[in-house]
Amino acid sequence: MSAARCIGDLIAEDVFRTLGISQEYFAPWKDALVVSAWMHDWGKGNEQFQSMIRGDLNIRQSVRHEAVTLYLAGYFLREALNPLWKNYPRWFRTATLCAIGGHHLKFPDQGLEHRPATPVNVLLGHQEMKELLSKGRSFGFDDSRLDDLQDMSVEVLSSDALPTYIRRFSREIGTEFSREEKALIAATKTGLLAADLAGSALPGKAVDLSRWIEERLCRILQPIDLQNVVLDRLRGQAPRTFQQKVADSDDRLTLVEAGCGSGKTVAAYLWAARHAQNRRLFFCYPTTATASEGFSGYLQDPDFDALLVHGRSVIDYRLLPNIPEMGNEEKDILANRLEALDMWPVPAVVCTAHTVLGLLQNVRRGLYAWPSLVRAAYVFDEVHAFDDTLFAHLLRFLTEFPGAPVLVMTATLPPEKRQMLQKIAQTRGGGICCISGPPERESAPRYRLEDCGEKFDLAWQKIADVLRGGGKVLWVCNTVNRAIAISERAEQQGMPVELYHSRFRYRDRLQRQRSVIDGFHASVPMLAVTTQVAEMSLDLSADLLVSEYAPVPSLIQRLGRLNRSEEIPRETKPGLFFKPESYLPYDEADMDKTLMWIKSVANGSPVSQADLQVSYSALSPGYTVDPAPYSDWFDGLTRSLRNQHSITEGSSSVEVVRFEDRQQRVPAEYAIPMPMPHDKDWADWERVGRYLIAPINSITYDERRGAKWVR
Repeated sequence: MSAARCIGDLIAEDVFRTLGISQEYFAPWKDALVVSAWMHDWGKGNEQFQSMIRGDLNIRQSVRHEAVTLYLAGYFLREALNPLWKNYPRWFRTATLCAIGGHHLKFPDQGLEHRPATPVNVLLGHQEMKELLSKGRSFGFDDSRLDDLQDMSVEVLSSDALPTYIRRFSREIGTEFSREEKALIAATKTGLLAADLAGSALPGKAVDLSRWIEERLCRILQPIDLQNVVLDRLRGQAPRTFQQKVADSDDRLTLVEAGCGSGKTVAAYLWAARHAQNRRLFFCYPTTATASEGFSGYLQDPDFDALLVHGRSVIDYRLLPNIPEMGNEEKDILANRLEALDMWPVPAVVCTAHTVLGLLQNVRRGLYAWPSLVRAAYVFDEVHAFDDTLFAHLLRFLTEFPGAPVLVMTATLPPEKRQMLQKIAQTRGGGICCISGPPERESAPRYRLEDCGEKFDLAWQKIADVLRGGGKVLWVCNTVNRAIAISERAEQQGMPVELYHSRFRYRDRLQRQRSVIDGFHASVPMLAVTTQVAEMSLDLSADLLVSEYAPVPSLIQRLGRLNRSEEIPRETKPGLFFKPESYLPYDEADMDKTLMWIKSVANGSPVSQADLQVSYSALSPGYTVDPAPYSDWFDGLTRSLRNQHSITEGSSSVEVVRFEDRQQRVPAEYAIPMPMPHDKDWADWERVGRYLIAPINSITYDERRGAKWVR
């Protein structure tokens, strides 16, 4: 209750501003948070639970404690609670009960049919239970009959009271609520989860609970913090006109469409220096690799706390030399096993978009970050790389967070997605500021493109000529197997080649990535053979690009690594497009636009980044992407479950650890994303955490070439 009261006092204004809730509900919402904290663990006062936490390993609970609590609050003690409910608006009771049921993300109980049917003895006659119940007196709880309460046995068979009440719970509390009321309910559920985290984890650490929370949640950014990041990057030069235009945008939603290498990220930090003032900043990228590169490139040594957050960020901190060391605060949180609170003290977070958007589908990482998320400004970079499902969740996030300042950045965006962002901006109660890249750079002739069809051999002579002149070549394949085959042929011809794709052990993939980036920055010739992993946030500037056919946004991204470094190039550089033997992993039907686009730009004439975009925009509009229709966090009032709806499209790969690496201390370092195994019984393989253990000798592995299944 202390944690809930403290968190409510600190973030209530941010919650109401960010979610667009009217101030009339301000005081009731703060009370709902404390009342739900008061109630949420009543159900632990039963003999089964108490025996379990006292070490009786033979105990199997007949029902989860959240269900017992709901039975008490919604049914057995309803007369004592009626005066409390009457003090508040209708949504208040629903918010409180839904928060109680969902604070462990396990409601309704998916394993109920496998539990024993043993009756539950609820210890209502215990003095400590009566003392706890009496704490609700100040909210209106009628405690006049507490002395009469006795322990009671509750049946859990399907025909008896507790299961019957749980089944009718959704109907009993109602589901018809306005958008504003649903926001209040969702904010109560998430607020209780945050209070439960802090209230459960911190007291054992010998700290003052309220002071710990206040000191960390009150850390915010000042303009000078991010201005210094920009000054370090500009090295004494003034911002470009377009960068200053981004910074000066007054709209809550700003869209920046600018070619690769135009300085979008500097513009984003200029924007954040203004819009994240007295807030926090979440800088979101589409992948772990892009997040790590973005973090190392701009937050090497800031004057404020900054944190890299993604599924393998702890490994990146340890293994990547260009990642700055964690601050003392973050180290202390990890040392005290408080990882769930890692974003609470940090005013600037660089992360994957999944960290933020996962909130919409009850992903723990996003829920745990709630006290930081509601007081933040957001940058979503490289949104052209968002699949349709992830982009739909971005649209839903923009809808439900109307008061949050948001900057969306991309090199190219389909017209239909741009129109959808504009439509969402109107529902947020404001407009959208659309800003293009610097015209002098966007319109400068940069490329000479050629469609080579299936004549791959045409590339080898041109590659050899560029390498003899000390230049850099980037060859992008659509599949790992073709990338490996190309690199092996290059090695046979004595070319200086580096291979980079996703099918490495994670620790080796980090090394492969650094080898490519460092090699391109060195004054030696180099051929980098990669897959789609080279499309985003890799600071490469090639003298020759060779690429297989791919969707147009991907090709524009790949061209962003060609002749990139000069603002207005002194000469154009060649790019070659080839038809692969198979369009996998892309849908063959999607290649119609690609062929039309290539025909319009790959004619040997000088073309600019603007030409690429104009040709793409001229293609016939495709399908539209609407906001995600269902959010477990916002729409699932009575339901609070994890992993029910994905925020990304399904993958055809699975993460495995070789049997030979299974004893390593950190399995994530040795995990490899592999195509689905040939073994029809692969789902029954041994697991370590989330990773499958591939049987011995089932994968051939080379630290320079990567992994292959043994057929």
